Amino acid sequence: MRTRNFLEYKKLQVDVGDPQLPQKLGVVTEIVIPAASATAESDNGCLALTPLTSAVQTITDVTSPLAARNVKVKASSAITTKVKINGTRGGKAISEEITMTGTTSKAGNLAFDKITSVELPIQTTTPAKQAGTVSVTAATTAGTATLTFVSAATGASFTISCELAAEDITDTTAAAARIVEVLNADTKFAAAWVATSEAAVITMEALVAAAQDNTLNLTVSAAGDTGLTLGTIDSDGGRAGVAPDKVQVGFGKKFGIPVRLKYASHVLLKLFDGSADSGTVTADATDIEKNVIALNGTPDGQKAIELVIVHF
Repeated sequence: MRTRNFLEYKKLQVDVGDPQLPQKLGVVTEIVIPAASATAESDNGCLALTPLTSAVQTITDVTSPLAARNVKVKASSAITTKVKINGTRGGKAISEEITMTGTTSKAGNLAFDKITSVELPIQTTTPAKQAGTVSVTAATTAGTATLTFVSAATGASFTISCELAAEDITDTTAAAARIVEVLNADTKFAAAWVATSEAAVITMEALVAAAQDNTLNLTVSAAGDTGLTLGTIDSDGGRAGVAPDKVQVGFGKKFGIPVRLKYASHVLLKLFDGSADSGTVTADATDIEKNVIALNGTPDGQKAIELVIVHF
């Protein structure tokens, strides 16, 4: 940000007779926020989507704005708890609590030079790893069968070759154990799921908590000579998937004014990319961080912001 004083007057007394009339003249200042610093709004410029946990988290690995501006918060689900932003403005430590409005961004009002930490609330919902089950209903002959697996986490359906030896077909329990071994050995499957078995029931558990995936399925696409058959998938197996609440923090379009203003009308001229901008000025004679201009234009990192201000 560049600041230039055009005129500076000292406080003076003008003698108009009786009584003397005190006069106070101000400083007219041009403030420029360079185009490169007036970057576009973002949902995650400060903090990428971060899962909430059962305890309050203080995140210090955050990114500060290029020019003093406000922040905004957004959740991945319909939660309305508070996020606390800590930072500085003009060398002064400041904080702001912003109540989230679910998946709609909620903008704060203070301008931050630097973000030092973000305090995230506890989770509203308890995340859960989905567990789907399927039963082996028959396996009669040694040989090779082809399984087809599909899930949102692994993308399009794909096949896995399953060789059954004589010891794998003694009963459905043995066949289920062999299928589990084959599934876990497959790189693509193992990137998102882990399989276990109990008796003839195969359980496929997600590695991470995520929303319920009703596309999850394991079928026999070619039994060959094995006589292998599977029952119908139970996609939640008694435990549905629940995604964790997540929060991200970005930057808004309220830019800091580096002087304390008694009145918003003390901003004489507002220019965005050289043209008049009808943005709203908020003035505060006490707290520097509350002095901001909410642009009407859309910052994009290509246009400068210029203000001409008189202050006393």
